[in-house]
Parts: sequence; structure tokens; C-alpha cells
Amino acid sequence: MNSDICLLASVFLTHLCLLGSIYVVNFFAENLKVFKKAALPLFALVVVSNNIDQYLNMQVETALQNPMGANGQVYFFGFLSIVSSVIFPVLLATTALYAMVNTKPWESLMAFFGKFLNQVFIESLRAWGKTLLWSLLFIIPGIWKYLELSLVPFVVTSSESYEAGKIDALQASSYVFRKHWFKILGILFCFHLFLPLILTSFFDSYRLLWKTPLASLFLSLLDTYLILISTQLLFNVFQSEVSKHDSHV
Repeated sequence: MNSDICLLASVFLTHLCLLGSIYVVNFFAENLKVFKKAALPLFALVVVSNNIDQYLNMQVETALQNPMGANGQVYFFGFLSIVSSVIFPVLLATTALYAMVNTKPWESLMAFFGKFLNQVFIESLRAWGKTLLWSLLFIIPGIWKYLELSLVPFVVTSSESYEAGKIDALQASSYVFRKHWFKILGILFCFHLFLPLILTSFFDSYRLLWKTPLASLFLSLLDTYLILISTQLLFNVFQSEVSKHDSHV
């Protein structure tokens, strides 16, 4: 009896490992295609984004350390930092999604931008505005609302119902998040909080291109790959739900 149970358990574990191996192989094979398609423009954006962010932070810190007290430079560079934090996440997300959503080999990145970028900006601003309103209540509701609306770029670029004006991007993002919150939360925690926090803690001083060029480029390449993996994982979760109803893919 015990030997039969052990045999069944070993067969089950073998099949489980086999299925897991197949999934991992398929995922990285697909990831390789995505990487080839979007790596170069995404890498360029990451390099620019990282160095602008580092430069603006340095300028704000320098202005704050001024013995004469904080001056107008703090507000100027602080404003530029806010603008940068709005523009680059949208550009990075749209560029990564280009490789996953776009199945037309003749459609260029610029054509994809022309089709979706403006609307992704608009809906992202709506999402950030709603997140800010929820944050005025308490921090936790604001964080939860941010997580709920994290799939807005996916809705804009992947949903035929959104394109036809039948659904709201914010409501659709919240709906998918609530149905798959555990998976999405795990992906966001790993790739948007845990790993970036580790990289920032140990390697933030090496991100300036004009001080440590090789290290800066390597870290930007690593950031590029992490963005592509996290976007692909989120896209797979989003696609599994949206494909039940409508999708370009």
C-alpha cells in the first residue's frame, strides 16, 4: 500500500516537474523573441531614463544642501523629476508592449506609438489622478488603487472593446486585477519593488553614464531585461482573462 502511494506520488511529481520545465522553456523562448524585437529601443529609453533620474536627484540634493537654504532650483528640478516620472514609465511600458501586442511584422515602433501612445498617456494620467485622490484618504487605499490600475496600458493596447469605446480602461484594469490579484501582486512585488530595491541599494552610485559608463550600461541592460520579463508575465495574466472576451492577440 505504501509503495503504491510512493509510486503515485513520484509519478505526479515527475509530471509536475515536466510541465513546469515545458512552461519555463516556452516562456523563455517567447521572451527571446520579445527581447529581439524591443530590446534596443527599450534599452535606449532605460539608459536615458536612469541618467536623467540620477542627474535630477543630484541637482535636488545639491540645492537642498545649499547653506543659504533651499531656493528655486529645488522646485525647478523637483518639477522636472515629476515630469520625468510621468513620461518615462509610459514610454517604457508602451515600448515593451509593442513586442507583445504587435503581431504585424511590418508595423514599426513609431507606428505603434502613433496608434496607442497618446491614449496610454491620457489613461495613465487618469489612473494617477484617481490614485492620488485615494491616497488623500489613507496611504493603503492609495497603494491598492495604484495596483488595481497598473494594467491600464495593457487595456489600451490589447482590448478591442476599449478600442470600440465599450469599456473604461480604469474599470477594466481593476476587474482583471481583482480576478488575478495574487499573481499580479507577486509579479509587481518581485520586479517593481524587491529587485529594484536591491539594485538601488548596492549599485545606485554606478548608474551615471559619464562616471562609470560600463557599469551604467550593464545595469541599464539588466533593467531592460527585468522590464521585459515583468511586462511579459503581466501580459500573460492579462491575456488569459481578456482572451475570454476580446483581444488583438
